[in-house]
Amino acid sequence: MSALRRALLGSVFMMATMASAVSAYAAEGEASGTSWADSVQRALAAREQADPTFANPQAKPGHRASQKGMASWYGGRFNHRRTSSGSAFDKLHLTAAHPTAPLGSKLLVTSEETGRSVVVTVNDRGPYSHNRIIDLSQAAAARIGMLNTGVAHVKVEQAPIEVAMASQDDGAESLDSSSVMQFEAAKGRHVRPLQRPRVKRAAHHR
Repeated sequence: MSALRRALLGSVFMMATMASAVSAYAAEGEASGTSWADSVQRALAAREQADPTFANPQAKPGHRASQKGMASWYGGRFNHRRTSSGSAFDKLHLTAAHPTAPLGSKLLVTSEETGRSVVVTVNDRGPYSHNRIIDLSQAAAARIGMLNTGVAHVKVEQAPIEVAMASQDDGAESLDSSSVMQFEAAKGRHVRPLQRPRVKRAAHHR
């Protein structure tokens, strides 16, 4: 067998080996991806079965589902990150993360400490911390007075249609934005002087 023929056969063998390896890795990746997706779906389904309170809000017409537990809030480094709904998270909007409530649904959250309430739009999944039932945006947390405490005992229920509609027209977000900015200023973050003080230099006469 000539040297050229041996070289050609060797090249063909190497190409076939590489193709087989690529196919094997691709098949393994697909299998892994499918397994991961299935595990996520199973985990979500199990969580909905464990707490189906808001999973299907239309299951009982005329009945307002509710639950009680601990709420937390998030903002800061999560601002502008993509949520489960596909939209970007905005800490100044009245939104929340909930494990089972339909994305886009409205929930009425009432603090048991302050008695104040806020209507939020569910646009994300969570919280994933122990014993937390809802994660509020920073603006929503300001609305019920829990920014300083970080957590609060709350009652979460489906927002009545009239309350959900009214909350969109009461100018609440501008007030919440002001509260958030004041909170961050008090914590020493994002504080900038409006004008830099000018230093007057005395004239020297010879």
